[in-house]
Amino acid sequence: MAKQKNNQKNNQKVKSPIRKQLDEVEKILKQHNSDTQKQSDTTPNNKDIVFGISLKSKKVSRNWNKVQKNLSNTLKSIFRNTDQHFRVIIAGHNKPNIKELKDKRVKWLPVKFSSPTSPKGFSRDKMRKRKIIGEYLHKIGFSGYFMAVDADDWIHHRFVEYIRSQPFSNAFILEKGLITNIGRKEIWETSDFYKKCGTNALFYFSKKDFPNPKKKKGNAFGILTLKAHPKSPDRLKKLNKDYKMITLPFVIWVLSHGDNNSMLKGNKDPGISAKDYGIKGEKLEAWFYKYFRIN
Repeated sequence: MAKQKNNQKNNQKVKSPIRKQLDEVEKILKQHNSDTQKQSDTTPNNKDIVFGISLKSKKVSRNWNKVQKNLSNTLKSIFRNTDQHFRVIIAGHNKPNIKELKDKRVKWLPVKFSSPTSPKGFSRDKMRKRKIIGEYLHKIGFSGYFMAVDADDWIHHRFVEYIRSQPFSNAFILEKGLITNIGRKEIWETSDFYKKCGTNALFYFSKKDFPNPKKKKGNAFGILTLKAHPKSPDRLKKLNKDYKMITLPFVIWVLSHGDNNSMLKGNKDPGISAKDYGIKGEKLEAWFYKYFRIN
């Protein structure tokens, strides 16, 4: 009996592999906290970050209330970052009725073109909205990091701090990340994250790299953000731009919430789980929200 109690006690002490990694992020950044704070105070604006979101239209959503809730959670996860050197730009047909859009850190860009009539048009619609975001950044003369974010993914609360604490790089690509099936309450880590999830990389751009609506000539923004993301490393190499692969779990891809584009297009099964990736998943529990602060 005593042996059984000891085994139970030891099992309780075993920390989940995902939680270990998330704690490692905390440890790394806390170790450099004083240096990071100094850098946050003195870093020029060209290391600021823009999170760009292309929001699907009400017309093609399965549940508009769910779409609004998902966007609210995504914005909460960004807003609660320890380093506030960022802004969020959202392009869409229908402006959600959520309090986060009243925040001064958010810019809403209404689009005038027609929304898609079926899931087949989702990808083109997303890229057209992203291009409008790029044109806006050209217009205001922004220079800094741009990250395309899907309107249902969550960002780690130390992500901005981490990026701004790193030596300059033309790009940061997420080699690893987390996936959750929100319906199954399951979470797991995956490699080659940038090939799977739309929220997968940051690219440094100056004003000349963004699309100029008065010119049709190609630009780095179009090459790197308006094409299929799995080939980002190859495209960066062709542009002679350096990049850094990130192996810490800073983004979580949220699946099976009821309005995923990938599932509406038939690319993902609503019952997807860790076993489909040949790995063991973990239960999504309350402790997780300490790191992705959407509550």
